[in-house]
Amino acid sequence: MMQNKEGDCDRVMNKETFYPTNRLSEVIEADYRMMQVVCRFGIAMGFADKTISEVCHERGVDVHTFLAVINTVSGHLQSKSKPISLDLIDVRALLEYLKRTHSYLLHHQLPRMRRNLLGAIDCSGTNDVVFLLLKYFDMYVAEVRKHVAFEESEVYAYAECLLDGKQGGCEKKTFHRHNDDFVSRLHELINVFLQYCTQDEGRNDALNEVVYNIYRIEDDISIHCRIEDEMLMPLIHRLEHRRPRTITADNTDNKTATATQSPILSDREQDVAVCVAKGMSNKEIAEQLFLSINTVTTHRRNIARKLNIHSAAGIAIYCVVRGLVKLEEIKI
Repeated sequence: MMQNKEGDCDRVMNKETFYPTNRLSEVIEADYRMMQVVCRFGIAMGFADKTISEVCHERGVDVHTFLAVINTVSGHLQSKSKPISLDLIDVRALLEYLKRTHSYLLHHQLPRMRRNLLGAIDCSGTNDVVFLLLKYFDMYVAEVRKHVAFEESEVYAYAECLLDGKQGGCEKKTFHRHNDDFVSRLHELINVFLQYCTQDEGRNDALNEVVYNIYRIEDDISIHCRIEDEMLMPLIHRLEHRRPRTITADNTDNKTATATQSPILSDREQDVAVCVAKGMSNKEIAEQLFLSINTVTTHRRNIARKLNIHSAAGIAIYCVVRGLVKLEEIKI
């Protein structure tokens, strides 16, 4: 029996595509992270051995939309690109799923992460780096809120407008690919923690858990962005063609920042980094260092490439760690 059970588990884990006749429990068995996906369709646990079709019918969930999402997520988790048919997807059901993802991120994941972070770091005020890390985290959360507000007020609202057939209210919009930087900034936050956040031995376990959970949030956000880019945006295109209008999308390749070892900056790059940490503009830096604005821009680009840090807050943390500036000099 044990041999059969293990063989069945391997079969489930290697499953490439789910169908209406598959048991819903197989979805969770394939990868526990799929539980969040199922939950965001309003499906609670307790579905026993029922099939995907049966559960969706009972819970009032559009089965075609559900299958398209879980198969896209499954492909993401297995690092495989799966062709997904968009023909039968209910756009309203997809939008509701995406909104629930936003709600979970803003009202559960990030607030809990901040509470855990406060419990894992020394907030006595004696550690300058810890202070900046917390500020960096809060800045990222603010960016997330801004990003979510844009998506719901612009992208999602536009899709709903097209669905409702409001000819006069659906002005043509162009949505450039806006998820790339959103994901890379979170990865940058992880890198900053890994490189610069040091704690006493008694707090290491708590801090490790914080970073581990940030990785999980990064994975969750990456999945969310993939569904938007590969499902929602093409569906908006289709709605536009029916009106007929055309939405143009920037097809720039999705480039996600990867962790790299930070090379040492040149003397002039360090000078520029210090000025950035002090809150100076490119024009002010150019005047301070007797450089052209183009040269300052080039130095900032090189700093970002070498450190894999693209924000003033991240550069400020680097400068504090290297002893280039004091905390009271920081203006971000």
